[in-house]
Amino acid sequence: MIKINKKYIIKLFVSVSILTVLFRSIDGTSLGNVMANLDWVLLLIALVFVLSIRFVMAYRWQVVLHFYRIFPKFLNLLSIVFISNSVGQLLPGGIGVDVVRSYQLSKEEGVGAKIAASVFLDRMVGLFSMLLIAFFASVVGAVLNTVMPIYALVSAGLLIGFLSLYLLKNKLADLDYTHINILQGKLKVIVVVLDRFVASLRAVRLPRVAIFKLLLLSVSVQFIRIMIFFTLFLALDVRPAFLLFAVFVPLLFIVMLMPVSIGGLGIREGALYLFFKQSGVSLETCTAAGLSFHFLQIVSLLPGVFLYLFKK
Repeated sequence: MIKINKKYIIKLFVSVSILTVLFRSIDGTSLGNVMANLDWVLLLIALVFVLSIRFVMAYRWQVVLHFYRIFPKFLNLLSIVFISNSVGQLLPGGIGVDVVRSYQLSKEEGVGAKIAASVFLDRMVGLFSMLLIAFFASVVGAVLNTVMPIYALVSAGLLIGFLSLYLLKNKLADLDYTHINILQGKLKVIVVVLDRFVASLRAVRLPRVAIFKLLLLSVSVQFIRIMIFFTLFLALDVRPAFLLFAVFVPLLFIVMLMPVSIGGLGIREGALYLFFKQSGVSLETCTAAGLSFHFLQIVSLLPGVFLYLFKK
């Protein structure tokens, strides 16, 4: 029996609270009209984009794993990516997608620390690509007077913060955990796991060609995400400048990384309105776009659920 812990209840409370505030500010009739005019063909195209991301992510992870001398088949990785995106989001208790992804492959390949490191590296490359696209797009937008300069400053700050943390990660890797005296118990377990994790990070050196390839794949993932929301807005008969999506969609996914809601529900809709209201997009349209994306996410979970049940 699955236990619902306090973290899950807090996330559920945050999602419900934000959605309650949004729906109290929304004209129900207007929202109904927006949803009624949704173009289902474009919605289906957006679903294809959502599913295609899984293929690119599986291939990117395979590239990373090869540098750790781990050679799983692509179809197996694709299956794990689908399963992790399904189970990791459906299970309560803060079990993340990356945790499920690491666990699934570790059961088959062993070398859990190396797999965890590969997932960490894969995630960091993806985050860096989000910040990079948001930064360049916001700078261009500020120069063209399409977006407010504050977004260029925010994205620049986030990018600098990421690079600073990366440098701290290198300092962390230089520490010798074997000489750290620690009391018995959970804290010692954490230090031992951290030691093995950092050691696995140090075990691989990516050549420049590989880094370029990973960045290219990560940029492809971000571009597909941008196209998802661009298509959803088109489906709702709204056509903001494409550059706005290049600025705001990466920032949107960074906001959604905050573990304070269920699948970004509520946070996503509020952020969309914050970003696009300057272009005259209504709260009803932003809410409809966010909920449509959530619907597509749920639909995209089904293959992973079936694969998970089949593997069991």
